[in-house]
Amino acid sequence: MFNDHWMMDHGFIERTSYGNLRDLIGRRHLDREDYVLEPGIPLSQAIKRMAMYAVSQMVVMNGNRVEGIIDESDILMAMVHDRENANRPVSDFMTRRLETVSPDASVNDLIPVFKSDRVAIVMDDDQYYGLITKIDLINFLRKQLP
Repeated sequence: MFNDHWMMDHGFIERTSYGNLRDLIGRRHLDREDYVLEPGIPLSQAIKRMAMYAVSQMVVMNGNRVEGIIDESDILMAMVHDRENANRPVSDFMTRRLETVSPDASVNDLIPVFKSDRVAIVMDDDQYYGLITKIDLINFLRKQLP
């Protein structure tokens, strides 16, 4: 009835704590909790996966390399412009301008990323750890309350 992600999100299963921004990541890449897309899949498949996983953005990876991110705005613009875009690859519509932060960065370093209406990609060198969204930060801060 309840999956492990739900159990973790609600505090029934403890997650490893790193003492840095990796603790804010909702779905950790190294633990295979996240959902990623390959650059060549059709936009229609990205739409289905985002709906299935109830997420509004997904990282696009080629092997272990982050190539971009696609979100609901990218998809809306593509589909409103031309419905045939559903058959084109995700790489044609993804955002390549990534806002990366080190796992050792401060929570305050996330604020400019969020103010520019972006998602924080947590990486060091070529190691991708996951995304931090506004709601991830809100959930983290909520858990700090008495």
